[in-house]
Formats: sequence, structure tokens, C-alpha cells
Amino acid sequence: MAISFSLEGKAALVTGANTGIGQAIAVALAEAGADVAVAGRSEPTETLRAIEATGRKAVNIKADLSSIEPVQRVVDEALAGLGRLDVLVNNAGIIRRDDLLQFSEEDWDKVIDTNLKTLFFLSQAAARHMAERGSGKIINIASLLTFQGGIRVPSYAAAKSGVGG
Repeated sequence: MAISFSLEGKAALVTGANTGIGQAIAVALAEAGADVAVAGRSEPTETLRAIEATGRKAVNIKADLSSIEPVQRVVDEALAGLGRLDVLVNNAGIIRRDDLLQFSEEDWDKVIDTNLKTLFFLSQAAARHMAERGSGKIINIASLLTFQGGIRVPSYAAAKSGVGG
């Protein structure tokens, strides 16, 4: 596949890259020339292999992004492993489903903390480094539910609306 832009010499951090959209993003960044760190709870074995198959460096950062506790460590490990950080892709997220009238505060908090709060503070930590360097890009993955409600996924819709904002 022809790449319409080059990220040669750049370094990216992608959260939630062990499968699906995050995996595709991480591999596409590597195919465009970036070295890529991936952060998440699950082991991203396939993603790391696919990144390395492009000839780019792959760094695995084990982190539970359901709280802001690991945020600075994630950025620090990405910088240690890649030497720089030019791109952050906030892709990690969770969803909880239940009827609106029974939706629990616990499920609400888990989704908001992972999908919105940690995203903000990880962006802030990465942005501090990027501001010192004078440049960087932060990409936040939202959802169609950013623009419409979800009667069985109210916290997810609220979090993604926050991401879109």
C-alpha cells in the first residue's frame, strides 16, 4: 500500500493497540515510518510483531488506563524506549451496557475514568513534553455516539461526547 505521507524519524504512542482500531493505527503509523510504543492492559503480541515487521521499533508499555495512576510512567517509558514522542493516539476505551434506569454509578465511573479522564491527563502529560520540543500531535478516537445518545451506554456516549468536545 502506498503511504501518502512520511513519519520517518517520528515516534508515536498508541493506547489500546492490542486489537482492532488501535492495532490498525499502530501498524499504519509504523508503515508510515514511525517507531511505535503501545500501552494497555492486554499483551499486544500480534501488534508488536506487525510493527517490527515494518522495520520500525516497537515498545510495549504495560498499563491499566482505568485510572490516571500510570499516566506519567506511560509517557516516561515511551520517551525512554523511543527517545522522543511526536504523536499520541488515545484509543483505549471501555464500554458498559445496562438499561438507563438501572445503570450503576460504578459502571459510570469506570467508563468516564478510562475513556475521558485518563485520556485528558495522558494528553496533558504528553503535551508537556511536546510543548518543550515545540511540536507534536494528539489524536483522540471518538465514536458515532459522540453525536448521539445511547440508551444502554449512557456513560460511553457522555465520555465520547467529552472527547469530541
